[in-house]
Amino acid sequence: MISKISFLIPVILLCTLQVMCQITDLEEKKPETIDGIEYGYFIKNEQIKNVKDEAYSRFEITLYASNKSGCTKIYAERVSLQSSQLANLIAGFNCVNANGKRLTAKSGTVKARDFYVNVKMQEAGKEITKAVKAGYIFRNGETLKTNIIVLVPKDERPVIQCTVNNLPEL
Repeated sequence: MISKISFLIPVILLCTLQVMCQITDLEEKKPETIDGIEYGYFIKNEQIKNVKDEAYSRFEITLYASNKSGCTKIYAERVSLQSSQLANLIAGFNCVNANGKRLTAKSGTVKARDFYVNVKMQEAGKEITKAVKAGYIFRNGETLKTNIIVLVPKDERPVIQCTVNNLPEL
């Protein structure tokens, strides 16, 4: 019986992790909409750079997620086995053909902002109001974005994949 349970636990965890994240291939200037959130990227600047006698295409890319769901999304502060830095991760973007040379990026992330609520508390016989972190917020119509610089082989365009992180909503 114990061997069956010890086998089932990793299988269930693996299935849960696969359901939580969804990978989508993105095309330039063609965003994907998943659950009312639009994920995409656009290229701000493009150059040819020589690095140690090799030519590379250098791209400045803006990665973004826009809430077009019609409602503000509030995500719960969660305690998990994963790092607390991932608690507010909306999406991760990975440039498949980036090489990471010359301190350039291969990936980037878009994160929700902290959400605080005011709470009245009794402290030393006085009633005080404190701001307490309740989770994370992604307002309707808001666009969260980040910029990265990537190097890819010369005459290639960046190939971007988006990993959507399904956060628990309040």
